[in-house]
Amino acid sequence: MVEEDPGLREIMQRELQEALGWPVAICSREDLARSPELLIGAQLATPQYALDGIEALAPKHRPPVPISFAGADEHLELLRKLREPSIIGIASISEALLKTARSLLAPAVGRRHSLKEFLLARRIKTDLRAVDLVFCDSVSMNLVRNRRPIRYALVEPKSREYLAATIRSVDDNRK
Repeated sequence: MVEEDPGLREIMQRELQEALGWPVAICSREDLARSPELLIGAQLATPQYALDGIEALAPKHRPPVPISFAGADEHLELLRKLREPSIIGIASISEALLKTARSLLAPAVGRRHSLKEFLLARRIKTDLRAVDLVFCDSVSMNLVRNRRPIRYALVEPKSREYLAATIRSVDDNRK
C-alpha cells in the first residue's frame, strides 16, 4: 500500500489485512522510489487520486491497483435521524481523514449538533465518554472509550474485493 499520509497508510493497512487475511506492507511514494526492491513479489495498491504518481514506479506486467474510499451516506443518515442535539465526535490517527470527515459531516451536523475532532496518538486509549456519538477510523476504534463508537471503514468494499482478486490471479499464474 503506497500512500503519502502516514495515518491513512496505517488505516488502509489495517483494513486490508483484516479483509484479505495476509500481511500488507506500507510505504510512501518516496520510499518506493528510493528502494525499488520493495517491488519484488509485491502487488502495489494506492488510492485512486495517487495512481498517476505510482504507475511509473510499478512493473509494466503488474500495474498498481487503485483503491477507492468508501462513502459516508450511512453515517450522514445516522446524524439526520438523531432526535436530540448531540455532541458528535470524529476520532482518527490521520489529520487528512479528520479534515475530509469534517467537510462531509458538517452539513448534517448543522447548528443543531456540535462537532468535535480528536486526532489520536497511536496505541494510547482516549476517553471520549462525554461525547454522544463518535465516528472512528479502523485504528481509532480500538483506542476510543465511548458508549456509541461507530466505525468508518475507509476502503471501499469493492476495492478490497478487486485487490484480492488481482492477487489471487497473480498467484494462480505463478502455479
